Amino acid sequence: MAFRFLSSKYTTSFTATGLSDREYLVIALDTVDKLKWKLDSFHDSDYTVEALTNFSWFSWGETITISINRGTIDIESKCTDWQITDYGKNKKNATRFITTFNTIKEELSTTDIKTRLGDLDNIIKSAITID
Repeated sequence: MAFRFLSSKYTTSFTATGLSDREYLVIALDTVDKLKWKLDSFHDSDYTVEALTNFSWFSWGETITISINRGTIDIESKCTDWQITDYGKNKKNATRFITTFNTIKEELSTTDIKTRLGDLDNIIKSAITID
């Protein structure tokens, strides 16, 4: 029988208004980039982003999952399996995401968001191969 510690995690959510979920996905991707987290994956169909933080003296890294549904943005920051405690890092990751997300949302114009949506569509189209 194996013994395993549960990874530390922090979950929170906030509500954003004025844009579509797809537009919030673009802002979430910009937020991950600005925070210098590694983009692990994103799912355009259900508006989910997964990112990884870097290894540090206090952390083996965390996985951050951002899910967007009708303007509600859920954030889960979870330690890797190796870590027993998070030293407050998971809550800090969520707080940094929310602050940076809101800053980017205020800075971007509607035109900027539409341009980024077009860029996202081009990336998705180029990733699809048809045999």
